[in-house]
Amino acid sequence: MTLTFIVLLLVPFITMVAVLTQVSNSVIGKSIEESTSQTMDQYASFVTTLTTQVEDVANQVLSNEITQKWITAKLDKGLTTEMNVSLDAEMRTYLSSIALNHSSISSITLFNEQGSAVGIRDQSFRDPSFLQSPWYINFKEKEIRWVPAHQDAYQPAYLVHESMNSLIFNLVQLSSFRKIGVLKVNMQTKLVQDPLDKIKFGEKGRVYLVDRQGQPVLNQNISPDMALFRTELGSIVKDKRTTSGKLTVGADGEKHLVLYRKIKNADWLLIGEVPQYELFQKMKNVQYTMTWVGAGLLLLTIAAAFWLSSGIARPLSRLAGAMRLVERGGFTRPDHEVLSGTKVPANEVGYVITVFRNMIARLRILIETEFRSNMRRKDAEYKALLMQINPHFLYNTLEAIGSLSAQKRSDEVIDVTERLGQMLRYSLRVNSDLAKLSEELQYIRYYIDIMSVRFGDRLRVEIEEDEGIRDVTIVKFILQPLVENAIKFGLENPDGALVRVSARRSEEGRIGIEVSDNGPGMPRDRIEELYRELKEGRMTEVLGAGDTRIGLRNAVARCSLYYGPGFELSIESRPGEGTRLVFGLPVKEKEE
Repeated sequence: MTLTFIVLLLVPFITMVAVLTQVSNSVIGKSIEESTSQTMDQYASFVTTLTTQVEDVANQVLSNEITQKWITAKLDKGLTTEMNVSLDAEMRTYLSSIALNHSSISSITLFNEQGSAVGIRDQSFRDPSFLQSPWYINFKEKEIRWVPAHQDAYQPAYLVHESMNSLIFNLVQLSSFRKIGVLKVNMQTKLVQDPLDKIKFGEKGRVYLVDRQGQPVLNQNISPDMALFRTELGSIVKDKRTTSGKLTVGADGEKHLVLYRKIKNADWLLIGEVPQYELFQKMKNVQYTMTWVGAGLLLLTIAAAFWLSSGIARPLSRLAGAMRLVERGGFTRPDHEVLSGTKVPANEVGYVITVFRNMIARLRILIETEFRSNMRRKDAEYKALLMQINPHFLYNTLEAIGSLSAQKRSDEVIDVTERLGQMLRYSLRVNSDLAKLSEELQYIRYYIDIMSVRFGDRLRVEIEEDEGIRDVTIVKFILQPLVENAIKFGLENPDGALVRVSARRSEEGRIGIEVSDNGPGMPRDRIEELYRELKEGRMTEVLGAGDTRIGLRNAVARCSLYYGPGFELSIESRPGEGTRLVFGLPVKEKEE
């Protein structure tokens, strides 16, 4: 046994040294590469979200009634001075409210081709020098919408010396498509640069945010010895099929690893570059240390094997016999028939035998309590899912109220606040996980009233329910996230959103809740993923998810937890024609 033990130690050790020497470099290098790649993906997602928000703000300002009235007035050559001053003041007030409601926006300025400009707060300019600014010329001649880091004099005094990145939009009268100037939305450069500066890629490696010509768009200095990516920049830009990738570039006998991510919204690229040798240098030092330490430990292990082997063979054989009996289900026999005559040595084997005896006793108790533990776990998962959906809805509703307030629609703010109060009163009832179907539908009507104030004629919702099922109880808060998703995707339809909600009793006595929209449809792989997660019982993984698809998955997860196999899900979707969701629920009698 001792010889076998020594051989079993020597063979793995020698194999480990041989294999580790050959593959550790690639494994560790790949690990560093993947870690940096994941960090770059997260940062690219952050920049994409930020630039999307800026574009949304620009579209919101351009399409607003106040902006269009201001543009129309500027096209009127007979505009009086008093009216001009009044419209400028109204425009400044509106721009200030937009900037205050979006933390990522520093300032918004409207530039007239006649040489005047209107910005946030009390900023008005009569200075045509901006017509010669590089950002203005590049936009007019080359249609470069995103401006690299620069200082903008057409801002409040406290922002003049701050570095800005900007989005440029044509200032257009939407009714006639006549251009009178440009709209410039600024965000502080440090908002984008501070997270980027925290990304580390080896000792000399760097991560840059550059434009399609390889020039930095932030306040970054690109060192010539860490700019080999520019030799392959043309092929990266021309490749329209991929949005990310990696490649190896070389110069003067030195190879660099380059990772890139394309930021489509702004035509920017996130570039990470590091010398290849840096990925493996630390691992070589670790290899030498591991070799010497491993050799010393191996010698000590061999010596200890001779001392331990004589005292562990017989107790281990008896322990193995006891384990065979336990494997066959004999939880009460091993302690009496096999281990009762075994002397427990004062070493690790004795400890294992003692732990095994205790384990058998505890296993009996665990088997008895397993069912109750499973029930408590499911209840905790259900509560966590329910707590997740409420903040998600509340955030979106408060954002709608903020938008109405910014537009000074006071009466509608009062209506929305009243509806929200009714909904919160309902949501704070925590005495039960169930609610009447009639209460859920009333909750949805309040929600639709709020959304109707926000979207007006672009939103149509139809609700149908069978007679006699109003007192049927269902899981709370499953309709609202479904309707919210339907409205969100339905609004992508140029004709507006059409959402249908129905609750019917089937011939088998089950309750069918259907929500349909006329949106772009759900991708087939998303549908298959939901079916697969439901079948495999992995729906509660939504609790740890970082994406934005909380609504539908949360509702499905809670129904799956509560109804178990009695819950049925049906999803029908065609690209460009909308999505139809059907929840099949077993009937629950009127809640006591």
